[in-house]
Amino acid sequence: MSSSAEPSRTNEPAGDDSPAASTPVSDPRIADEQVRRLFDLGKSGSIIIFIALVVVWLPFYGTSSIAELMIPFGLLVASQSAFNLLRSQYHSNEKREVSSKQWGDRYSLICLLSGGAWGIAGVLWLPGAPFTSQAVFGVVVAGLCLNTVISRHVYPSAMLAYTATAALPGMIALLVGAGWEGQLMATLSSLMWIALYSATKKLHLTSISAIALQLQNDELVNGLAEAKAEAEKKAKDAEAAYAVARKAARSRQDFLSMVTHEIRSPLASLSGLAHMLDATDLDEKQRGYARGVEESSRLLNRLVDDLSDLTEMEALSIKLRPTDMSPMEIAQAAIHVTRHDASSRKLSIEVDELPGTPKAIHNDPDRVKQALVNLIVRALRTTEVGGVIVRLSPVDINDGVGVRFSVTDTGAGMPSEDAARLFSSLDNEGEHAPLKRRDVNLTICDRLVRLMGGRAGADSMVGGGFTAWFVLAPDINQRPKQNHGQKENQSKPASNNGQMLDFDRIYELEQDLGTARIADHLGEAIHAIADLQKALSEAVRRGDHRTLRSMAESLAIEANAIGLIGLSGSASHLLDDLQETTREQVLSERVRQLERKFKSGANALTRAYPALAG
Repeated sequence: MSSSAEPSRTNEPAGDDSPAASTPVSDPRIADEQVRRLFDLGKSGSIIIFIALVVVWLPFYGTSSIAELMIPFGLLVASQSAFNLLRSQYHSNEKREVSSKQWGDRYSLICLLSGGAWGIAGVLWLPGAPFTSQAVFGVVVAGLCLNTVISRHVYPSAMLAYTATAALPGMIALLVGAGWEGQLMATLSSLMWIALYSATKKLHLTSISAIALQLQNDELVNGLAEAKAEAEKKAKDAEAAYAVARKAARSRQDFLSMVTHEIRSPLASLSGLAHMLDATDLDEKQRGYARGVEESSRLLNRLVDDLSDLTEMEALSIKLRPTDMSPMEIAQAAIHVTRHDASSRKLSIEVDELPGTPKAIHNDPDRVKQALVNLIVRALRTTEVGGVIVRLSPVDINDGVGVRFSVTDTGAGMPSEDAARLFSSLDNEGEHAPLKRRDVNLTICDRLVRLMGGRAGADSMVGGGFTAWFVLAPDINQRPKQNHGQKENQSKPASNNGQMLDFDRIYELEQDLGTARIADHLGEAIHAIADLQKALSEAVRRGDHRTLRSMAESLAIEANAIGLIGLSGSASHLLDDLQETTREQVLSERVRQLERKFKSGANALTRAYPALAG
């Protein structure tokens, strides 16, 4: 029986570390391979077997007749013919309509006939023959059995059928009709046959493992070949798609360049004619129409400029020219460009530089200005009342200090979650894809900032204004790290370094309250702190240390809440002094120091938020 027919046989132990212990013998491919190897055994052995039969018969010539020779010879001829016919049928059966087990069983039946020829020869020739003749016959049959074990171990049923029918009849004949020498040889032959059978099982298990490994190797080779072919196909497809995309982008860029060029001329003419018309003798209504035409042509011209910028960025044709630049000068230049728009809308526009902001960074000043102008233009466009503040502040980036450019307006704002994902949605299609096309100015700013190695973002709340910002490293080659939605790490001055404000805390308040409410909140807090200052002075004058301690604790908390860390630190020092001394002079000096810290901190906040000056 084949291994596929009897899994228990192939699972017989060959040692715990046998390679067949984990072999998937139930895999039909293994049975197919076993039978294929069985049928691939060549025809070259047929002639040798016939010659061996004749040579072996010669020693028995005196004790056996020609007829006794022809019977085994005829069986061999029949078995070899059957083998050839079965091989032909197997190899022509490409569809494998017959199972491997059935083919193996048919082969085993023919092995019974082939081995039986030698078994019958042993029964006919061995009795009464000299021991030397019996020994020659035994050696030949043993060699045939050994050859069968080696060649047919892949299919034990065929091997067992051949060796049993070839050896057992002769051994029985020797045991029954031979002398003690023949009986001894028969006994030794029986032991050898048992040993061969045991070896066959181990060889069979090893062959199963070898076949399984070969199948796995073939699968890996085929898989690698398919993967390589697929990768090559995808690479070719990608190259073709990239070439098509580049061609399309180039065509689009050429088309847009041509269109924008053609549009600029009539727009310039339209603007000039409107300006000339405005200089003529018109009534107020007509003058309003003329100025409306001029303003519309100016806006259209800016839209054409934006379209041209986007086209260049998509085509990656913008070349940066980094140099040392002053962030404050860039901000002032951007405000100068947009001040006319602000004036025409009756909006204020101011610039504020917080302490610690670098005086110079290494980047492309023209592109930084362009990005900032786009944010200012957007802020002016979405603001009806109030104004716009351009603020520069320091940002810790790796081992240096970069600059945060922010533009804050007093417009209607938007939900904070929309503002938080506004810039990230510019590059990601999906649930919030409509935001991608919401504002061309933000798109231009975002792409320019990315090109310069920075990152952009926005903070807002409904009714609380809108703040768009971007961060640039001190050097264009030093990119700021992404904080996954957290605010950038502002340079945090400590009170013991003489700094007045905790910018992190102030920006947290601005994000929580919105730009429209932050000034009111800070103003209320400053008034409350001023009242605490007066209460402290009164408590010192009266020598009321209990009230002094209570007021100092409240002052430290209130000052820290709005980022006045210089004042908060001084209040903490006053509490420490109260633990160590009650001298009026020391406490009075500490309170006067608090007053100076309060004035300095309030002035710093007023510079950051000019609305506090009122």
